[in-house]
Amino acid sequence: MKYRFYGDELQLVKYELTVADAPTHDGSPAVYLAASDKERDELLKSYPDAAVAEVDNTGYEWLDGMIFTQEQLRAGELEKAIEMGGEAYNEMKNAPTQEEINAMLMLEIAKIKAGGMNE
Repeated sequence: MKYRFYGDELQLVKYELTVADAPTHDGSPAVYLAASDKERDELLKSYPDAAVAEVDNTGYEWLDGMIFTQEQLRAGELEKAIEMGGEAYNEMKNAPTQEEINAMLMLEIAKIKAGGMNE
């Protein structure tokens, strides 16, 4: 899997463009990443002789476009998401927090008490 961040948004890399005639400081060819066909095409306008390779992100498509704050990244949230997989991670993220569970319980208790007073 290959990805990059645009702000807090994770973008899966779809293409790598290698430009042999644009060496880096260490003499290796420059490599540019593109997250979309449009971005690839824009890069090819500047580097028409670039070698284009598709990046295989099969199985990780669910991560594309997800938001991860710097705090979440420092806490290992991205690694956790990758390890768990899409379905399990999304279930975990959508699970109610302890505060929400407490609020639901308090509401149910209030309903029961209110129902008892009407009898």
